[in-house]
Amino acid sequence: MALPAFSKSELSKAARRDDLIKETAAQIIKDFGEFNIDIAFSGNASTFYDELSQQMVVHVEELLQNSHSRFLGLLYRIDIGQKEIEMYQNEMTGQPYAAIVTELIIHRELKKVLTREWFKQKNQDK
Repeated sequence: MALPAFSKSELSKAARRDDLIKETAAQIIKDFGEFNIDIAFSGNASTFYDELSQQMVVHVEELLQNSHSRFLGLLYRIDIGQKEIEMYQNEMTGQPYAAIVTELIIHRELKKVLTREWFKQKNQDK
């Protein structure tokens, strides 16, 4: 069984579903929490992106400046490699590195949530 590959349009569509937004926020909070980094979410789906990205970019910048090993650990935990970062850098030219990584983290966490949903659906279809 092949894993689903989610396109940007599928991610964009999923980002409009409140349940997926809340699950993605919970996943981000959990993964950052593993590194003792607090991320808060009001639960308001319409402000999800701005609310979380503003907090995350500050933490990513801080990790880049003060603890590169923790930064790499966070990327490993979230399952982000150099190839993905380079792809996003090419797409987001002119953006600060921390903003690029933050965008990538949000997309990767959403993909995790979508993959879990896909597997749940496959198991229900059996």
